[in-house]
Amino acid sequence: MNVVVSTLNSKFIHSSLALRYLKAYSEARGQAYDIVEYTINMPVLHILSDITERNIDVLGFACYIWNIEMTLHVVDLVKAVRPTIKIVLGGPEVSFNADEILEVHPAVDYIVQGEGEEAFYELVKALKTGNNGLEPIIPGIRGRHQNGHILGSTEVVEVGDLSTIPFPYSEEDLQDLEHKIIYYESSRGCPFSCQYCLSGNRNTVRFFPQQRVFNELQWFMNHKVKQIKFVDRTFNCAPKHHRPLMEFIRDAKTDTTNFHLEMEPELMTEWETNLLATSPKGRIQIEVGVQSTNKETLDAVRRYNDWPYIQRSIRPIIEAGNTHVHMDLIVGLPHEDIKRFSQSFNDLFSLQPHALQIGFLKLLKGSGVRQMAEYQYVADSLAPYEVLSNHVMSYEDIRFLKYFEDVFERFYNSERFRTVFGYIGVQLIDGEEDAFSYFSHMTKEWLRKGHHKVNLKDIDQIEFLYNYFLSKGQHIAAELLQYDTLVSYRGKVRSEAVGLPKQTKELLQEGEAFWRNEEIASQYIPDYTFKEWRKIRQQYVEMKMSQETALYLGVPQCDDRSSDEELIVIIDVNKEVLPFVRPNLTNEVG
Repeated sequence: MNVVVSTLNSKFIHSSLALRYLKAYSEARGQAYDIVEYTINMPVLHILSDITERNIDVLGFACYIWNIEMTLHVVDLVKAVRPTIKIVLGGPEVSFNADEILEVHPAVDYIVQGEGEEAFYELVKALKTGNNGLEPIIPGIRGRHQNGHILGSTEVVEVGDLSTIPFPYSEEDLQDLEHKIIYYESSRGCPFSCQYCLSGNRNTVRFFPQQRVFNELQWFMNHKVKQIKFVDRTFNCAPKHHRPLMEFIRDAKTDTTNFHLEMEPELMTEWETNLLATSPKGRIQIEVGVQSTNKETLDAVRRYNDWPYIQRSIRPIIEAGNTHVHMDLIVGLPHEDIKRFSQSFNDLFSLQPHALQIGFLKLLKGSGVRQMAEYQYVADSLAPYEVLSNHVMSYEDIRFLKYFEDVFERFYNSERFRTVFGYIGVQLIDGEEDAFSYFSHMTKEWLRKGHHKVNLKDIDQIEFLYNYFLSKGQHIAAELLQYDTLVSYRGKVRSEAVGLPKQTKELLQEGEAFWRNEEIASQYIPDYTFKEWRKIRQQYVEMKMSQETALYLGVPQCDDRSSDEELIVIIDVNKEVLPFVRPNLTNEVG
């Protein structure tokens, strides 16, 4: 029997951990599955063509909010042209409404409800022996009998002993996933009961054996995997489990591997804070889901946050600068109108996280919030079931916040403009204008110019920011934007419109005495030798800069400059050399 398991990933760089678990579990027990992954960006008929080229008896699809509609379309087409193929669906998008899926979509033969390793294996085993997989009942398997009746289990299952599931990756996988994200988990489940989420439905957490996790992480590092993205819903929920793992990660002998962890701020202690603050720079990045700082909102969705405690835990990590901190908010939660949301936004912004992600509430099937009629939710009936309005936030408010999120994501959350928004962030935290108001004004200007209706090039977006800063009298910010543009794009994105003319040989020759004096230039640029203008022009930019901006960047200045004199600062676009003021050789050599 030829079994293929598949899914439609949201992007090419994503990969499916679930499919690899199914394959590894089955292979350890004598079954063989093939994995075939597609993306939601592929034409449906191309996917159909690829499927029908294969000799398939059982075809399984993992279903999520980003792919459910397209997956159902694909399986309808598959069944129409290959009616003998048994179609099996699994994943969170079908686990809590199996009967509805089976009733509405006759192309679907079976639903795996919950974690699929054991259930799917037992279903395939039954089908191989000529059994229909419904009588006797297989826990977690719901399906359509040949008489048309829906039969089988109604249980959403979990794998009790995670040690029975083999390591899901192989040498071959790493070749196939060379340019994709590697997902990994050391635990399943969540101890919390947040009503907008499915992970805490049972309030149980199970762990993979610790020594096994150490070995598997070392295997990844030995293969120089760039990033391991843990999908543990609450990585730091059990000190006996997560602390040894965090120490192992911190002390690992690797210069190439980064580890992404989802951390619950309420469970962070001084121990976790200190480790994250002192870990090697770039070794760890954490995602912290705060969602709201409004107690009434949090109580309504059964989540507890102590904001002052979170600040004490997270601020030292951000200030240390070694661990990348990503914080989350959700728009559309109960009792949080746009004014109260702005306070939650300002609260998180005050910590200056490296990324502040604004998400929008989705009424997931199986979630508690989907049943909360008292909050008058209006949401898209199709996946991902995003909320359009509720009892305190109008559609107009949410629509504006969608644009706000887009603008904020392009600029603040972009790693390209870290310097200028670090500077602006301090001004907003200490100044009269708050962060939400500032970015709201920026969003309104973005809308006024109609930029939300067109695809802008990078330089067009930079020009918008540059003009916005100048319109607000933020000249230092405008110069810091020029600096960020030079180093982020390695000098390749230039425009007169943002004060960055294309660098020419003639422009550099204004400082020719410096560039040709290897003895003096090497005091600023180690091992410097003058070769040709072309190579200098590729790596170094001479930028006019105010003394205030240079001071913010920590540029050493010459004492003989008057306080209002504009400086010529040399920027190494590769960031191998810190910015420095081009010396006046007449005075230096004098």
